[in-house]
Amino acid sequence: MKNKTNVAVAVGERIRQFRTRQHLSQEELAFASEIHPAYIGKVERGEKCPTIETVSKIANGLKVSIPKLLDIDSNTEVEEEDAFHRIKVAMNGMSPEQMVKIAQIVEEITDFTQEPS
Repeated sequence: MKNKTNVAVAVGERIRQFRTRQHLSQEELAFASEIHPAYIGKVERGEKCPTIETVSKIANGLKVSIPKLLDIDSNTEVEEEDAFHRIKVAMNGMSPEQMVKIAQIVEEITDFTQEPS
């Protein structure tokens, strides 16, 4: 079992990796996560060990799931499940009718972007 300091460093590095892959500054991530920018820096350096509530805010700011953010043994490449997570988060709180409309728009976009046979 890793000690608290090692886990904080690993999680902080993982947050930094996701942030830099998305070309976000610490300030941009802080704004998206509703967290003070100085705190993001401390978390990334492993100086602070965030609570689960803070991890949730950071995950939302990065548009990744909490399990993906905390899986320190996996890569930070964008995967299909990440796209589904982003769609799910974006549609949170919508009515079923609104969700159907969004699905229709997505279908139209995919039809438009597919190459003709």
